Amino acid sequence: MRWSMGVEIGTTRTLIRLKTDEGLEGIGETYGGEPTGRAVEFAKPFLIGMDPTEARLVVNKLQSFRVSYESNIPLYVVAGIEMACWDVAGKMWGRPVASLLGGATRTEIPFAAYLFYRYKNENGIGGEDSAEAILDRCEALVERHGFKVVKLKGGVLPPQEELRTIKLLRERFPEPCLLRFDPNAAWSVETSVRLLPRMAEYDLEYGEDPTWNLEGMSLVRRDVPLPLATNMCVISFDQIPSAVRLRAIDIILADVHYWGGFLNNLRLGAVCETFQLGLGMHSDRELGVSTAAMLHLAAAMPYMVHAADSHYHDQVDDIITEPFRYHDGCFRLPDGPGLGVTLDEGKVEKYHRYYLEKGSVIEFLDPYRPSWIPNLPIF
Repeated sequence: MRWSMGVEIGTTRTLIRLKTDEGLEGIGETYGGEPTGRAVEFAKPFLIGMDPTEARLVVNKLQSFRVSYESNIPLYVVAGIEMACWDVAGKMWGRPVASLLGGATRTEIPFAAYLFYRYKNENGIGGEDSAEAILDRCEALVERHGFKVVKLKGGVLPPQEELRTIKLLRERFPEPCLLRFDPNAAWSVETSVRLLPRMAEYDLEYGEDPTWNLEGMSLVRRDVPLPLATNMCVISFDQIPSAVRLRAIDIILADVHYWGGFLNNLRLGAVCETFQLGLGMHSDRELGVSTAAMLHLAAAMPYMVHAADSHYHDQVDDIITEPFRYHDGCFRLPDGPGLGVTLDEGKVEKYHRYYLEKGSVIEFLDPYRPSWIPNLPIF
C-alpha cells in the first residue's frame, strides 16, 4: 500500500501481557519493534505491586518519565500498558471496557473504506495506479463490507490524477456517501490552495493534512472552503492552543496509541468539545486487540461523530480467535469482559517466529523508487 512516505507491506506490533497475583491476565497492544520492547522492559520494575484497576495512577507514574526529552517510555508504550490494565480490570469486574469508561453510547461503530494506491504484491494482488483502478477497488470494498464513508490516501500520484480519482469516486458514490482525502502532508501550500477548492466541489467531508505543520495548514485553511483534519500537526495537547489560535484545523483524529491511551483520549474529546473541534479516529494497522480498544473508546465518546479509520480490510490475518467482521460498514462492540477478545496463541507464536526471522516492517521506503525522497512537497 503506497503513501507519501513509503510503502506499507505489513505491520509490526507488540503485545503486552499484564499478570496479576490473582491469576488474571490483561492484554495490550501497541507499535512494535525493538524500541518498544526496550521501553516495556524499562517500565516493568515500576509497575510491580501497583493495582491495575487504578489506571490513572499507572499512567501518571509512567508519564512522569516524560518530563525529560530523554524519555525511556514513549506515550504509545504507556498506552499499551494502560490498555492491559483496563482489560484486566474488566475481567476482574466482569464488565466491558466501554462500561468502565462511562458506558457505551452505541454498539455499532462505523468505519471508512480506506483506499490506497497499491503496487502488485507477490501474488499479483493490487496494482491500483489510476483513478479507474481505485474506483474498481472501492466498488469491491463497498459491495463486500457496506461502507458508507470512503477515504483516499493520496500524496502518491500527480495531484491532478488524485483530483480525478475523487471526481470518479463522487460520480460513482453520490451523497449520502462521505468522501475524505489524505495526502499525508505531501502537497505544498500552493498545490493545496490550488486543488483543494476543486476537490471541495465534490463535497468532501474533510481534507486531512494536505500540507506540513500548523503554519502551512493555517494558510490553506484561510483560503480553502473545506474542513481540515489532522493526525500529523496536532498529536499532543501542547499543540492544541497554537492550532486554535492559528485556526489551522477543524478536526483532530484521536489515536488509542500515540495520544497515550484511553484516559488521554477521553481528555482529548473534552478539549475538542470545548473548542468546537471535530473528533475522528486515526488508524495505523492495528491487530485485533487494538481494534477492540478502538471500538470501546469510540463507543464511550459520544462526541466522536466521524467514522473511524481502519486498515483491517487490507490485513490478511489476525492474532485473535474471532477476527472482526464488517456489517454495513461497522464493527460491533465486543460485549465480553475487558476488551472482549482472546488471543489465538498459535497465531501469536507463528507471527513471533516470523518477526524473529524477518525483523520489523519498514514503511518509510519505496523499493520501486530508489532515488525517491519521502514526504518532499514537490507537487
